[in-house]
Amino acid sequence: MLDTLIIGGTLVDGTGADARPADIGIADGRIVAVAGPGELADANAAETIDATGLVVCPGFIDPHTHYDAQIFWDPRATPSNTFGVTTVVGGNCGFSLAPLSHPSDGEYLKRMMVKVEGMELAALEQGVPWDWESFADYLRAVENRGIGVNAGFMVGHCALRRAVMRDDAVGHEANDDQIALMRALLAESLAAGGLGFSTGRSYTHNDWDGQPVPSRWASEEEVLELCRETATHDGTTLEWVADGCMKGFSAEETDLMTRMSLEARRPLNWNVLTIDSARPDDYRNQIAACEQAADAGAIVIALTMPILVGMNMNLGTFCALHMLPGWPDVFGLPIAERMEALRRPETLISLENSAASPEAGVFSRLTGWSDYVIGDTYSAANEGLKGRRIGDIARERGQRDFF
Repeated sequence: MLDTLIIGGTLVDGTGADARPADIGIADGRIVAVAGPGELADANAAETIDATGLVVCPGFIDPHTHYDAQIFWDPRATPSNTFGVTTVVGGNCGFSLAPLSHPSDGEYLKRMMVKVEGMELAALEQGVPWDWESFADYLRAVENRGIGVNAGFMVGHCALRRAVMRDDAVGHEANDDQIALMRALLAESLAAGGLGFSTGRSYTHNDWDGQPVPSRWASEEEVLELCRETATHDGTTLEWVADGCMKGFSAEETDLMTRMSLEARRPLNWNVLTIDSARPDDYRNQIAACEQAADAGAIVIALTMPILVGMNMNLGTFCALHMLPGWPDVFGLPIAERMEALRRPETLISLENSAASPEAGVFSRLTGWSDYVIGDTYSAANEGLKGRRIGDIARERGQRDFF
């Protein structure tokens, strides 16, 4: 007796085998039969799903997400679930929402997440309960919420530092006693079900006050001590983000991530390897760094994407455009003042020039203004522009694409 029978679909089984027509039988939550079309016709099934014209495949695992907060108000983890993702991993880049040791920790982390991941403060305040302290408490809160995907979470370095050092987590290196406390807190968190240790040292990550996030103030010895603790917990892993993830690794970064993997006896993954024809030396350097780590006995793996991935930009809240040189001076203004500044031609000229300057580095790839597609609009004057390319609108109006 089968609980579910899937018929008529094209099976892609994840082994590398060619796609093929197949029927699949499921019982007690397990796949118990994979057979040719019609071969399970005599099986009794409580439910039959006709997958004709569809692909049937294992659920995808997304190892790099930031659903740590969203999972509370969106237990299906949309839009990932609509693309076949059935397992998500959060807590990356050193950013987890636990552990906490004081109410002020949650206040700091929610505001940090606004800046580093572009989350809405109102959503973090209204949609997340913030009623935990330990990592175990956080995992229990997620489970009790009831979720529609499999989810696991890394233990983030910023939360560890904040829980131990409070305000001194920003602006100060930890002393030996503080490092020991962080190691003990990481041990407790991993034992409770944390998937591993994540940290971040990227220049792109600053907190609500514009200061480097806590993990960026850590000494190399602090990072390595936390990797040593990770080594004592079976099935764990490492994840990090650094300057080199954006623009090519320095010799010092390559050495550090190699030592992290060796000390933890775990693979380390970093995000994200981008093949950019305009900056070929970057990805060649990044691949060479992984190979150098492998030569030393470490496992350093780049995450990448087989497609060009679009990004949402919002002129009202924090987004990647704020990383362009000079842009925070304008987009950090209150909304009314920001709109007034953007009405001045000299402001627009300055923004356009700075975005194209060498100082923009990897973020210069954001400057293809003509190819931007309008998302939501909020005024009668812009009614009907949603879904249209800026370049097309500019040509119709006899204007340049930027202004």
